Amino acid sequence: MSVKIMLGVILAALFITMPAFAQEHGSKSAIDIIAKLKTQLNLTDDQVTAISPIIEKYGSKRKELRKSVQDGTLDKGDMHAQIEQLREDENQELSQILNQDQMSQWSNMQNHARHQYGASAGSSSETGQ
Repeated sequence: MSVKIMLGVILAALFITMPAFAQEHGSKSAIDIIAKLKTQLNLTDDQVTAISPIIEKYGSKRKELRKSVQDGTLDKGDMHAQIEQLREDENQELSQILNQDQMSQWSNMQNHARHQYGASAGSSSETGQ
């Protein structure tokens, strides 16, 4: 098999698998997210109890939006706008529970995750979430 054909097969496999990997990697369970937040934001038990339903609610809403794109009932542009609104709403609710330093750390975590997701999605010729 020539080098060009082999390279073509490898690139085709990457383009097929990268979106699925990026989506799976970006869809951590609420339990995983809450555990990470508890450690990284040094949350109290009361804060964990208070943020858990918020994290679960918005995670579920984002999952529904992604499913709507997959089944063709929503286009990606609309999904991105709705996800941004969800992010703002979620941050507003979390700001009632987290202190200013924790909110700053949370914002940094979100920016880092968006940057990572954008880089992996960009490598598969898609952008955004």
